[in-house]
Amino acid sequence: MTLERDLVDDLREVAKAMNVMLVEMGQRNARGSGSTVGLPDLAVLCAGKTAWIETKRAHVPGEGHGCLSIGQFAFIERAAEYGVKVHVIDNERAFVELVNSMRKPTWVR
Repeated sequence: MTLERDLVDDLREVAKAMNVMLVEMGQRNARGSGSTVGLPDLAVLCAGKTAWIETKRAHVPGEGHGCLSIGQFAFIERAAEYGVKVHVIDNERAFVELVNSMRKPTWVR
């Protein structure tokens, strides 16, 4: 079974290869620490922009997949109210696409 931790490790390697900064939010095992419930796992900094990322295991037949918790869903909805998108990423390709979109000038459509 592929774990979410494995995905984060893979994304760290991809971020390094793409020369972007990947920040782990330190939410894991933080219950009772006073941290915000549902805070995304990662942030990526690229080309003067920041994207928030919630990682989830991809769907694999017979293995299931990661699902958003109620706290994560609530955080994503609340962030959207402030115009902030939280990207739910379950594979390296989606991460690469996100980073590449961050590199595009805002005037390019």
